[in-house]
Amino acid sequence: MFPEYTGSPFIFRQKSFGSSMTHYYSVTGLVINTGIWTVVLLLIRRSILNLIERSGNNKGFKSIHRGMVGFLILFTTLNIGIGYIMLGNGFQEGLNYWYFNLDQEAKEWGVDCEGRIGVFLYPK
Repeated sequence: MFPEYTGSPFIFRQKSFGSSMTHYYSVTGLVINTGIWTVVLLLIRRSILNLIERSGNNKGFKSIHRGMVGFLILFTTLNIGIGYIMLGNGFQEGLNYWYFNLDQEAKEWGVDCEGRIGVFLYPK
């Protein structure tokens, strides 16, 4: 009954009350979340590097740190790549039931879809 929110720690996406397919996005929330998580990850990295320095540059800690960084870079790359590949694919022909060829629909309904540019437009 209520909208679903997505955010960490601030909300950057919410579902609409009116439609299950409508989402509202907040760029401000996304930017603030990115900034907060960047600071958190940099603090964690600095702590790990301090631990490595205090342990006398232990090779085991260094290899664990490199492995974690490599895993996070791989995960991020896959996440961005999959998002880029899947972005907008839901509206291609044959992939869902709400795909419409708008030019064909306009022709079948006899609608004139010519755009006009102007400051004050009055109906013809």
